[in-house]
Amino acid sequence: MNRLLISISRSPHGRAFLMRKKGVSREEVAHRLDDAMSGNVDFSSGRIMGSMCTSPHPMAVEAHMRFVESNLGNPGLCEGTLELEREVIKMLGGLVNLPDPHGHFLSGATEANITAMYIAKKLTGRRKVIFPRSAHFSVHKAIDLMNMEPVKIGLDDDYRLSMDDLEDSLDDDVAMVFAVAGTTELGTVDPICMIGDKVNDVPIHVDAAFGGFVLPFLEELGRVDERFLGWDFSVEEVSTMAMDPHKMGLATIPSGALLKRKGLEKGTLAVPSPYLTMPISYTLSGTRASGAVAGAYAVMTHLGREGYLEVVRSVMDETTYLMKRLLELSMEPVIDPVMNILAVHHNDPISVQERMRERGWFISRIEDPKALRFVIMPHVFRGALDDMLKDLEEVLRGV
Repeated sequence: MNRLLISISRSPHGRAFLMRKKGVSREEVAHRLDDAMSGNVDFSSGRIMGSMCTSPHPMAVEAHMRFVESNLGNPGLCEGTLELEREVIKMLGGLVNLPDPHGHFLSGATEANITAMYIAKKLTGRRKVIFPRSAHFSVHKAIDLMNMEPVKIGLDDDYRLSMDDLEDSLDDDVAMVFAVAGTTELGTVDPICMIGDKVNDVPIHVDAAFGGFVLPFLEELGRVDERFLGWDFSVEEVSTMAMDPHKMGLATIPSGALLKRKGLEKGTLAVPSPYLTMPISYTLSGTRASGAVAGAYAVMTHLGREGYLEVVRSVMDETTYLMKRLLELSMEPVIDPVMNILAVHHNDPISVQERMRERGWFISRIEDPKALRFVIMPHVFRGALDDMLKDLEEVLRGV
């Protein structure tokens, strides 16, 4: 990879400057950027089959760039973006049965999960967080940052949060039950309705970073097992939820949101910000990108429900096709796919993953149980699947 040479010069105070003393032309910078891009894998190649992100919709990219200079952290200077944020939060609330939604557009579900845990700690004054071992690793970051006590519990035979373990773990010091709607490894959904029946006054936070843009449309298509119904704000004990429009929402990266019930919208994270255009700041991040808000608004408004129904229908059809082909290779699924995530048993997934990467394919793996993992996002097309399967069959012979 070619690089622009950087000369080191020193100031009179001894500071070493790694930035060039004199700038270079736009053409030279553009060449370096092109060079850097050549080292990235493009989603449009169809070769990325282990990522929960995808190519953003062109409408999202266009809208993002129009709002790229605005800082929603200083909302009085970008009231237009603030209105777009309110509209996006309303649309997201409509997807997850929250009729009077409150919340904020954030950098992603990690920030949303951290914020939700902060809210639970402040509201309850308790320290314990119960979460299944299938929860995203951001739960560990949040617990550490909040100086809370982790209570990791097991899974049932369907790889969902174990209700038996939950009941054994509930006590008077539990601040939150952290549940998942669309787990990272398998895409399954915790029994959130059943959790709600057991928690009494303990708030439930739902990490629907992935499932939030899949489950509503699967339900409309009639392609959800009844065991996975009742996962959103229709369960009254659910107080907060994380969603990521930059995954199946086809928005630009990074795009996340935290949704909250009425009554949680102010106060818990509020700090004075007298030098800004509004006197109180309500989010963890001081600076918030307007471009991501505009991008999410644009793609959600442009596609509408019918557009997302077709996106979800398409990825589920491709997931079903892939499962059929993998069964022909004697590869058994860990579970029947709940959404567009498919894992198949293999006793040495690391070797398979490495050999597939050598051939230019980016698939994933899980460790418990040992399995290969495929995420069939909108950029994964049938021809890419067929080409990948040819290479996979050859790799499997040599493992």
